[in-house]
Amino acid sequence: MASSKEKYVRRSISVRLIRHGESKNNQVYRDAQRLFKGGTPDFDLKSWTEYTDEHRVSDPSLSDVGQEQASRLSHYLEPHLANQAGKVRFVISPMRRTIETMLPTLTAM
Repeated sequence: MASSKEKYVRRSISVRLIRHGESKNNQVYRDAQRLFKGGTPDFDLKSWTEYTDEHRVSDPSLSDVGQEQASRLSHYLEPHLANQAGKVRFVISPMRRTIETMLPTLTAM
């Protein structure tokens, strides 16, 4: 017979918060910094602003770096999540970069 303490024991819940991988907008900013001499006395703010405004998008996909980050995340998460006692649920933003970040993990599972 279960003791009174055991009667109220709940299964533990594990919550993982994961930020999306690097987006292509980050690459745009890196390119702009290189092209327009960001961080130097010769920095061209006007051209930098025009370039970033022209090349940024509101719902960017992952950069090459972000895709590598998503792959590494999958290699870490998949074995940990596969050994969970209960159901594994994901809550993911509908933004492209977040979906692309989790897709390798979801595919592996």
